[in-house]
Amino acid sequence: MKNKLEETEIEPEELDLGERKVSKMNFSHIVTLPKSFIRNSPYGKITAVRMTMLKDGSLKLTPIREKDDPDEFSVM
Repeated sequence: MKNKLEETEIEPEELDLGERKVSKMNFSHIVTLPKSFIRNSPYGKITAVRMTMLKDGSLKLTPIREKDDPDEFSVM
């Protein structure tokens, strides 16, 4: 069964991937990335993300490609 992202032909500017629980691990807080984000990512294998806090308080995640590919792409 295809998910909604795979069924759409028009690329949405913004896609709601639901809510995620913030968990505590030692002295840090963690949030998992949705499988649909990883599975449908056109950026190849994501090995890390850059986090940027925007002026409105939201968090922007930028996938970082493997070391073989120096280009980075931004997803908001």
